[in-house]
Amino acid sequence: MNLVSTSSVRNYWEKLPISLRFIIKARLWTAIGAGGVLYLSPIIFNSSGLSAEQIGSGITTAAFTGITTRVGTGYLLDRKYSYTKLIKLACLISIISDSIFFNSENYLSYLSGQLFLGAAAGIYWPSIELAVPLNCNNKTKSNEGYAIARSADAIGVTIGVLIGAIGTYFKSPRIIYLIDLICMIYIILLIQLKKPRENIDLNTKYNKESTYKESRSILNFRWVINLFPLLSIIIFVTGVMTLLQIFLPLDLANGGIIRKALIEEEVAAFITLKLFLIAIFQWPVGYIIRNKNSSYKFKLSLISLLIGFIFLSISNFLLNGYILILMAFIPITIALCIFLPSASDAIIKSSPIKYRGSAIALYSQCFGVSALIIPWIAGKLIDNNNTAFQLWLIVSLICIFLIPICKIIKY
Repeated sequence: MNLVSTSSVRNYWEKLPISLRFIIKARLWTAIGAGGVLYLSPIIFNSSGLSAEQIGSGITTAAFTGITTRVGTGYLLDRKYSYTKLIKLACLISIISDSIFFNSENYLSYLSGQLFLGAAAGIYWPSIELAVPLNCNNKTKSNEGYAIARSADAIGVTIGVLIGAIGTYFKSPRIIYLIDLICMIYIILLIQLKKPRENIDLNTKYNKESTYKESRSILNFRWVINLFPLLSIIIFVTGVMTLLQIFLPLDLANGGIIRKALIEEEVAAFITLKLFLIAIFQWPVGYIIRNKNSSYKFKLSLISLLIGFIFLSISNFLLNGYILILMAFIPITIALCIFLPSASDAIIKSSPIKYRGSAIALYSQCFGVSALIIPWIAGKLIDNNNTAFQLWLIVSLICIFLIPICKIIKY
């Protein structure tokens, strides 16, 4: 496939199942709305007087409610409940969150906004993730479907952050909450008007793709235990994503041990650049490694993260350390472009057919678990040391520890 030709891209898009195209469009618009909210909210509320610890505790609040709603969402998906109805519910809850954030002036209202945001995420992610393989076919396999979906996520988030950066430049950073609200309303209308046909028959959908041998032990949830090596890596990398989302902007705004601090507009520009790189790299990287096994993919992802966080750590000691931060963006981007579609597909393919709704909810739960404690600990670490040097160094060391575990992952 010619990755550059516009006509080739158009032809490729038109060959995808119509229902999968609908899911990708929904993910794109969701990401446009969520991009600014997720990546620029820490800067907005930090400039409003909240500490790194308080901002981290808000993320922990969102994680707690997200963990709760993910359990219920997985239960409903296993029983073939409509994922489009769940997506609409998530959009409605997100609208409440946007309204609170837009008018928030104190810590309590910030926590309230995070509570609803976490609830929305806990419903949305298991539903939209399971929707991808359910709408693939023999010509478009699930690993390819996830690569395309993650590309849509990356492009949408980049657009959302860019809009937020422009709003920040014009002293209206909270426009991101209005943008998200509009996107949520649009998705609800899109689902209501288009009424996409849903394939929710898990047994029919997966009996040809699945390589997992079901047995009585599987029905007793031994399959969850078998996923532990994979889940340990997923929890770590999703935790890293949370750190990059919340504390990289704060690190840039606060400065390093020697590295000088940046103003809000400069921080927004850096974050936009990082997300722009993901948007560019996601599809090519996913396409190149599509036939590699999971062990190889996760090992390469962790090695790339290790290189990136070593650069972030060293940047603290250089006055112009931003050059190293820009260099760190490349391996970190490659790591995330490998990890995101690979993790979703590995969870689906490594789980019994009957419990794939719960399995994808369990995968989504990793985002909530990693965000439950890590932001609070990281916030205290930064507040106590005034820099993120120790935080990035710890992440590097954990990467080294987890790399050998990749050999255990079979799928």
